[in-house]
Amino acid sequence: MADYPISNVARRIVYTGSAGVGPYAFSFEVLTNTDIKVYKNDVLLTLTTDYTVSISSTLGTGSVTLVSAASGSDRITIVGARPVERTTDFTTGGD
Repeated sequence: MADYPISNVARRIVYTGSAGVGPYAFSFEVLTNTDIKVYKNDVLLTLTTDYTVSISSTLGTGSVTLVSAASGSDRITIVGARPVERTTDFTTGGD
């Protein structure tokens, strides 16, 4: 699995008035294509059925391409959706 630094950037981007299939770029880092959710207006889209994701192997940023084109009145929203998990336990007063 890739190892990217996680930057303090907004993990949500909204495109309005952008007709076509994209690509719609996102500037926050992700590890896999399932680390984002994509909405067309208020409808959650399904990965591979409604859109594909391309991730830069060096930066962790990427873009989304829709299967069916958006119209000029559609709003495309890309949200970072990686679950937050704690992998280390720290004890009080410990090293």
